[in-house]
Amino acid sequence: MEKRDRVNIAVAKAVAELLAKTAEELGMTQYALANQILSVGLELVRMGYSPSQIREVALFYKIMTELESLPVPGRLMDRMIVEVASVDAEAVYRAWCDAGKMLAAYIKAVFGDLEKAVELAPYLAKVIPAKRFDVKAQGGNFQLDAVGVGYSIESVQATARAVQCLLEEVGYEVKEVVTAPGVLRVSAAKK
Repeated sequence: MEKRDRVNIAVAKAVAELLAKTAEELGMTQYALANQILSVGLELVRMGYSPSQIREVALFYKIMTELESLPVPGRLMDRMIVEVASVDAEAVYRAWCDAGKMLAAYIKAVFGDLEKAVELAPYLAKVIPAKRFDVKAQGGNFQLDAVGVGYSIESVQATARAVQCLLEEVGYEVKEVVTAPGVLRVSAAKK
């Protein structure tokens, strides 16, 4: 059996305690868990990710997995929306409304309310393909300003419908919706 060299490193007490607890829960030694975490983390940092980006990507992946989302190229999704909308626009808007309601249920179950969920917007904004994605929910008011949310007006209107249905499901009244190709603005207030 090969002897591995070990080096002691210092970490904050809270980190050491969490490491010990997590290692025990996973049935691993602290050495094995710390070694795995550091190996993966360092590999990602060497690939050009900052520690905060690693967290953002992991959080985005967790949410997308829990919502059973599939990665689809934006132009393909846009084309599919345009094609289906040319035959039955209401079917597109119903489907996107259902998606908004599903996301609202997820927000209620995981975060409790919209304001807590919106705290994640800065992390998600860095990994979604929109050029600008500003979301605020404070004091019962909601504001979404996004640029680059679709190539066609049909795509933006479908996204707008999803946002409207999400907001209604979490107890907000939509006050304003502005759509243009690639641009979406939604304002709402808590009922």
